[in-house]
Amino acid sequence: MNLEIRPEFCETAKGLLVPRRLARQHFTGVDLFAGCGGMSLGFIQAGCRVLAAVDNDPQAALVYMMNLGSYPCQFHFVEPSDRERLEAVLERYAKPRRKGNAIAVFPTAGSGWIRTRPDLPGVRHFFLGDIRKLSGRQILEAIGLEVGELGCLFGGPPCQGFSVVGRRNVMDPRNSLIFEFARLVLEIRPLTVVMENVPGLASMVTPEGLPVLEAFGQMLEKGEWAEAAIIRRALASHPDARAILRTPKKAKVSNQGSRQERSEVGPLFAVR
Repeated sequence: MNLEIRPEFCETAKGLLVPRRLARQHFTGVDLFAGCGGMSLGFIQAGCRVLAAVDNDPQAALVYMMNLGSYPCQFHFVEPSDRERLEAVLERYAKPRRKGNAIAVFPTAGSGWIRTRPDLPGVRHFFLGDIRKLSGRQILEAIGLEVGELGCLFGGPPCQGFSVVGRRNVMDPRNSLIFEFARLVLEIRPLTVVMENVPGLASMVTPEGLPVLEAFGQMLEKGEWAEAAIIRRALASHPDARAILRTPKKAKVSNQGSRQERSEVGPLFAVR
């Protein structure tokens, strides 16, 4: 697929599009909602130096650091209880166990996928805990950067509440985490942002009836990081999304017991 590259961007030797002014240095990134590291893996393979990752699942954190971490690495705990959660998982691995004729391996940072790839830089910082209680300043201090210096903030906020295979409940608390992504964009102010989610996000609304992506774009615009129109153009030009731009209509959301009802909404983004 041929893509038109804007003049202020260029393509690295490994195929990653980066701001032209960063082409001669390491392109840095931070992974939000990192999980086991699938998105970080892609960025690392594309030539990005991933400096840190964030997630709330201790088991996923161990898998991430085992495959993508490098010594010396450091866990940062958002709250003291997050350390306890990680230690509880580690205790299970500390007990000798056998799987057939092999002894189960204790998870150590860098002992997995990245061990046989010494030419690739590993990740040295992992933030474990509730992202709603984590600030951009904490991340920047750990990785040694100032506001505006990070190359890319990327990640995939939880998609269960947006997916068409689920209930698409506008009151699902996981839906609000996309706005934590936007908050950290404004606090860190990276040069670029990559956010992955399901197509159903494009037609989802907030409890107030505003299209989620429109609310996301408005938040970035209010924080003077980017114009809301950028989100609309990005979705409209996506070859797979086949998005339709429409004028939003007023929407009402009402709760009747456990039943959720809302009036028909003409979203700014709709995916067929």
